[in-house]
Amino acid sequence: MSWLSGFPDDVIADAAGCGSLRMLEGGTLLHARGAEADGFYTIASGSVRFTRTTADGHATTIGVLDAPNSFGEISLFDGLPRSHDGYAVGPTVVLFHAKSDFLHLLARHPSIYARFAKMLSLRLRATFDLVEEAAVSPLQQRLARRLLELAHLRPSAMNAATNTRGREVPLTQEELGQLLGKSRQSISKTLHVWEQNGLIQTKYGRVSIKQPDALRKLAYPEAERVPRKTSAAAR
Repeated sequence: MSWLSGFPDDVIADAAGCGSLRMLEGGTLLHARGAEADGFYTIASGSVRFTRTTADGHATTIGVLDAPNSFGEISLFDGLPRSHDGYAVGPTVVLFHAKSDFLHLLARHPSIYARFAKMLSLRLRATFDLVEEAAVSPLQQRLARRLLELAHLRPSAMNAATNTRGREVPLTQEELGQLLGKSRQSISKTLHVWEQNGLIQTKYGRVSIKQPDALRKLAYPEAERVPRKTSAAAR
């Protein structure tokens, strides 16, 4: 869901009028870690990958956002530099609000602040859940959850939108390992078993989900243990 969803038409028109569309090729750097915040981005189409480069030059994927998600507000609110690199994944179109235009938009429509407060709170809660999950959940369960989220079959901290037709995860096995803090070999071993069982299919640079229901059972086993209510007629 877009950050503008539900606002009156005049707010939406004002937001559209003070922004500019940017058409990007795959691999284009939108902002670099450590750079001063230049503005706020809303993804109109395509995807943006967020990475962090280590001292030895190795880039680690942190997450991927797709349309109609937005990003860049944190540095505008706290005044600190960008925390990650952001790259376009394939052809991507973004609506860009320069820093001054975005802040003036907020001043004209203070109700937008409440929307961002809620969005950031939800992301913070989801981040706490991820920390807890990393401490107690087995790799198989965590990997199944990330695949469902990245394919937009389940909501996530980075993507609230879902798509029942979602099937593709545009990340390599090494990038999936980076997201989960595990080695590529561990990820590859688990995916190989799932592929043999027909749950997924690995392709160059991506994973295709073939049996989302079976993957959900691995991702959320607690849902399978919830007893079903007995109907009055069956009593």
